[in-house]
Amino acid sequence: MIQNRQQEILEILKQKGFVSVDEFCKLLYSSSSTIRRDLSELEKRNMLKRVRGGAIAYNGINSDLPFMLRSNTNLESQKHIAWLAANYVNHSMTLFMDSSSTTKCLAQIIEDNHNISVITNSVEIAYLLCTRSQVKVYASGGHVRNNSTMVGSAALRTVQDRFADIFFFSCSGLSPEYGTSETNEESASIKRAMFANASKRILLCDHSKFDQVFSYKCIDISAIDVLITDQKPPQTFIEALPASLKLIY
Repeated sequence: MIQNRQQEILEILKQKGFVSVDEFCKLLYSSSSTIRRDLSELEKRNMLKRVRGGAIAYNGINSDLPFMLRSNTNLESQKHIAWLAANYVNHSMTLFMDSSSTTKCLAQIIEDNHNISVITNSVEIAYLLCTRSQVKVYASGGHVRNNSTMVGSAALRTVQDRFADIFFFSCSGLSPEYGTSETNEESASIKRAMFANASKRILLCDHSKFDQVFSYKCIDISAIDVLITDQKPPQTFIEALPASLKLIY
């Protein structure tokens, strides 16, 4: 019976993408504690990904969370990281900002008195910052993926033709051995281009991404200047970081 119910959970997720615990309870005539236990077991087997309030379909290391779900996952951690990152933003700077939920948090708290320029491939960040009178926003253009991220050759050319003081970026996974990794090649290409044309590279990464590795290798950890996270990493993780990397939490 448990196996049948868990198979039904996977079938429902396959059809809908995201399903809340309450909806599972109604569809499967089960208690919330039973559903949560099933979701935990299925997540351990990499059959789905749990998020706040429910679960989403998960297809292994190529799985890319929709932006709205990422924006609501570990939100307090993202806000903490964003406040720390804001200390690096100074008057008249030019910034690269990738399309990620953590950099979106940073965009939300950037003050309007810095007279800065921001180059981004994020639809959300471009929309947020275009209302600030002292912030010049340059959207990369290109194909819009997942209703949030501009990618493709047009976006890549825009980034390659510009330079920035700081590149603020996030990642899908971070490993001392393999560096940052992403779930799709197009996002990785844009991030590499921003990385190459920035004077300082600051990674915004919450603890849930530590020791995670996804399909596309993006950036070597030895090339990153600053890692800002939400809590002190495990000692073994810290010891594996390069001495040149500044760790802030």
